[in-house]
Amino acid sequence: MAPVLADTDTQAQVVWEAPIEVARGEAYRGPWRMNASDFRYVDDASVAISERGEVVVVWADQVEQAIFLQRYDREGHAVFDEPTRIGGEVDTFSWLPRVVIDEASEEGKAFTVHLLWQEILFTGGDHGGEILYARSQDGGETFEAHQNLSNVRDGAGKGRITAHRWDNGSLDLLGTSEGHVVAAWTEYQGPLRVVYSRDGGDSFSEPVTVNAGAEVPARAPTLAQAPSGRVLLAWSEGDSPYADIRMAWSDDLDQGFSAPETALEHPGHADAPSWVVDDNGTVHLAFGAIPANDVEDYRQPYHRRLHISQANAEDLDFGPARKLDTDDWPGGFPTLAHDHQRLYLVWQRYPHPTDRPFGLAFTHAPLDFTAFSSIEAVPGATETPYSGGLQGQLKRRMAVNASGEIAIAQSRFVPGSHSDILLIRGQVQSGE
Repeated sequence: MAPVLADTDTQAQVVWEAPIEVARGEAYRGPWRMNASDFRYVDDASVAISERGEVVVVWADQVEQAIFLQRYDREGHAVFDEPTRIGGEVDTFSWLPRVVIDEASEEGKAFTVHLLWQEILFTGGDHGGEILYARSQDGGETFEAHQNLSNVRDGAGKGRITAHRWDNGSLDLLGTSEGHVVAAWTEYQGPLRVVYSRDGGDSFSEPVTVNAGAEVPARAPTLAQAPSGRVLLAWSEGDSPYADIRMAWSDDLDQGFSAPETALEHPGHADAPSWVVDDNGTVHLAFGAIPANDVEDYRQPYHRRLHISQANAEDLDFGPARKLDTDDWPGGFPTLAHDHQRLYLVWQRYPHPTDRPFGLAFTHAPLDFTAFSSIEAVPGATETPYSGGLQGQLKRRMAVNASGEIAIAQSRFVPGSHSDILLIRGQVQSGE
């Protein structure tokens, strides 16, 4: 059954809290001069939420060329007097972080924060990019020295669409139920690499290449874990107007990943997947797609419409992708999340034929996704300012805990005025 939009008078509604301004900066972006570029803005927001309702927001400050973190308690109060600065390499830009919370088993003990980001290091290749990791064992107040997980010359973190167009932030981070840490990223020429840590981030394996021999470059990896422990990896492809969503999996990280397969075929151009696995072992996969008759414009995101599909985590036999009724809310780069009962979907809006996005759209549904709620704009993510992402739109914009508490982190860039990072919280309330 194709998903339909529900009548908001009879369906559960999201009650949103007032947006919290996490950080503010200038809104100036000079010409690209590598790490000497005059960039003055905050951007690249990402978010995680604990089961207790504590929220961690991370972002990039282009003036400081560093990643920053702030933590919020359940009442929305900032925990730290000043945001924590996470140092990468000196005088190099830090972009598009991912953050994972590993909650402590002992009540009252600080949780561990795992952080992954793209550092614009030039180590001999034409494209700058390394993948750096850092860990905090005191809830984000301080971080240990970073580790370089990639150590390549080929522009790690580049998610190539064409030889001349790409999104930075082509990376993902997963904390497993066993306490392991898994990181994935792509490089400009197309390899898809994975590393993992069995000691909670103390040390990592050497990178393995998942898509060896692929004829087109991988981009936009997304990681998830099934209840069985299986680690799932999906990605899209560049340099092709007819890209499909690809996947691989691992039942034992020491043994590597399966050979890549097509998760599902799409007649047009499918891009930027996001997937989650619910408690029943059902995999939910969302992605943006351009229909076959528009693939000549596959480099442009404003033609995209959102699609979703399901499969069992053990056989990964996805049904046909089903298009959501998002014609009035075009866009892509979705983030999918879930709790015990519902799916939550947020994506970047592209309402005009431009490469600048304007705001976020949101919908939710029961786990069988037979009926999605009416689409709404995320508060604070309006059409007037650009939605940040000046280095690329591959982000993890939303997190949801088991109680259905929603946390969305949004970057905004208002030319000639300011840039800022917002935290928007909400929760579904029954409409009955």
